[in-house]
Formats: sequence, structure tokens, C-alpha cells
Amino acid sequence: MKKWTMLMLSALLLGECSTDNGNTTKEEVETDSSENETVENTTQETDNESSNEDNDENKIYKIGEPAIITSDLYDFDYEVTVTDFEMTEEVDGVSIFDYVRGLDEDDPTRFAVVYVTIKNISDEAYIPNEMFSANFSDVDQGAGVVAELEFSPELDEELAPGEEINSKVVYTYDLNEENTYWFKYEIMSDEETIFEVTD
Repeated sequence: MKKWTMLMLSALLLGECSTDNGNTTKEEVETDSSENETVENTTQETDNESSNEDNDENKIYKIGEPAIITSDLYDFDYEVTVTDFEMTEEVDGVSIFDYVRGLDEDDPTRFAVVYVTIKNISDEAYIPNEMFSANFSDVDQGAGVVAELEFSPELDEELAPGEEINSKVVYTYDLNEENTYWFKYEIMSDEETIFEVTD
């Protein structure tokens, strides 16, 4: 009889344990649900933050917007603002048809002229043309073309910390249908900075 009583008590205890494990109270469900929502919200916030960071890194600047650019080679910052842009047949009295030999009147090649203000925000003096340069291309294209440096003599002069200089950066380039182009510093690097310009 003692054995039988012990067996019955054991069975009852086991039954109660399994019932407790199988049942979940309303409060426990609400707590689990709340915890899941918190985890999901945190994940979404993190995703949004990293998405915003990507957008900042890949920002395309417009005319009038200053950009602080880090030199990929020399690891210092400089500030560039594009102030104007034009596609033209003549720069400083030089005609594109005289500058590019054998160019026909119907040829789409023109001078692409980007007007810039460059500010030295580092603590060392430097000559801009020796420390960085900008390329020019159609939108979403690769490296593009390099500047015709003889049109920018002021960029061969020393720029002291805190000082800024106004200059033009000139390219020979074919007109495109959209009249929209990219002017790019630190090309093909993690620091690449793009200005979108429209004639």
C-alpha cells in the first residue's frame, strides 16, 4: 500500500510539473512580445543609422555646398565649394578650336569650367595642385579626365592655414544631352567626393 501511495504521489507531482511548463500566463506572453518588439526596434534603428551613415559618405554635393574632403594620400582635410560651372568655347581669350588642334566647328568638345573656392582647414601651408586634384566625367562614369592646369595658376601658389583661394578648374570635354556632369576629388578612393554640376 505504501508503494502504491508513493507511486500515486509521484504521478501527481509529475503531472503538475508538466502542466506548469506547458502553460504560459498572459503576463509572460506580453513580456515576451514586448521584448521581441524592443529587439526589432533596436535592429531597425541600427539599420537606419547605418543607412544614414552610408548616405552621408556617398553624398553628392551641389553648387554652393561646401564639402570637407580628406586627402587619401596625405591624410589632412581641405574644404572645397563649387561656386559656378559652364561649358564654353573660350577661356581667358583662348578658343577651344585653337586649343584642340583639328577640331571642327560641329565637334561637341568644349571647355568645361568649374569655379571653386578652396580653403586650407589644416594646420600646415601647402600648394593645392601638389596635394590634390579633381577629375571630370559624365554622371556615374569612372575616373574621367584630368584638368588643363595652365588655366589655374593660382592653384600653384602656397595656401596658408585658414586662407582660401578662388580659382577655376578647366577641362576639355564633350557636351552631353543632359548637360549634367560630375566633378570629383580623391577619385577611386574611400574619400572620393563628388560635386554634380549642370550647365
